[in-house]
Amino acid sequence: MSTVPPLARAYEALRPKMLERMLDLRSTLDASLARLDERTARAQVDAVLEHLGNFITTGDLRLHRAFLQTFLAMRTAEAQSPAAVLATLVAIGDAAAQVAQDEGAGSAEGPELTLLLTRVTASTARALNDLIAEELESRRRSWRDLTHRSRARS
Repeated sequence: MSTVPPLARAYEALRPKMLERMLDLRSTLDASLARLDERTARAQVDAVLEHLGNFITTGDLRLHRAFLQTFLAMRTAEAQSPAAVLATLVAIGDAAAQVAQDEGAGSAEGPELTLLLTRVTASTARALNDLIAEELESRRRSWRDLTHRSRARS
């Protein structure tokens, strides 16, 4: 007997369709994804989908936050703003929920998976906003410390 929750299994079954739909829509999901070659775009979107699946399966918010922090750093290095990264993650979550709704119509798991993906997307947005706020606060503290030291030397 599998220890994987039924909704996680349903998600994994739909993940290839989600990936294909997102690659078809990549220019509307994120302009920077549209500029990437197919292989690189596929790898980036698939990494997000894989982590969404891990979060659905485990519910481990710390692991999910760690992925989001890495994803944010990677996208920031590609000159993407935190707001653009947030918009991309929300668009991917929304597209995944739409696939679950379309493909799961008439099934027992379809509506539940759609609702779960909506909640996971909201949790993802909250977690990323928290990470952005923590980084901003860290920068403010550093700025205050530098300003204080500068004044103390004067």
